[in-house]
Amino acid sequence: MSHFGRSGPPDIRDTYSLLVLNITFRTSADDLFPLFDKYGKVVDVFIPRDRRSGDSRGFAFVRYKHQDEAAKAVEKLDGRVVDGREIMVQFAKYGPNAERTNKGRISEPVYRSRGRSRSRSPRPR
Repeated sequence: MSHFGRSGPPDIRDTYSLLVLNITFRTSADDLFPLFDKYGKVVDVFIPRDRRSGDSRGFAFVRYKHQDEAAKAVEKLDGRVVDGREIMVQFAKYGPNAERTNKGRISEPVYRSRGRSRSRSPRPR
């Protein structure tokens, strides 16, 4: 069963997405691609834009084909200064649909098991 010669978009399940935070609004996918491509095979660079203004929202997703290459990019590029800003690079934590962030806000999980957070919904006994 050979997968070679299959055209169309790459299979997202086989890729590793990195989230790049704190990029400037000038920074483009063309700026980021060569930086990340040094460390491995970059499948895709995606910078979400504001629907109304078309401006960059200040973060990007970079997809790698191989996990070890993605990990190396995180190690080498996290904290690197790009366009005058220190960028943050981390593994994107929300699976293949990383592009659909929650209304432009990146939804971080709230620390759930804190133990004392029962005050919100007191359940009548």
